[in-house]
Amino acid sequence: MSETERERSASGWTLNRELLNVGAIIVAAGIAHLVMGLIGHEKYGPFMLLLLGGVLVVTALGHRFYEHRRHRVPMVMECVRCGGARGGGS
Repeated sequence: MSETERERSASGWTLNRELLNVGAIIVAAGIAHLVMGLIGHEKYGPFMLLLLGGVLVVTALGHRFYEHRRHRVPMVMECVRCGGARGGGS
């Protein structure tokens, strides 16, 4: 076991990881504020922000649906094989 592994707590919590997470949140908030300030104060800014938000939501839902369907087919086939093996053996 390396010295780093011995120093790490059993829960995986480390101060460095927490500081990195907080720093990433602060940077993301700063970038979001900058983008909202630049786009939101234009003539069509509120419309563009709503449109951008809608595009992001639709893209996220589409990706989620696609990933769910992509992983569902192998799971269904595996369940069919397992169910067939149990049903035939009983």
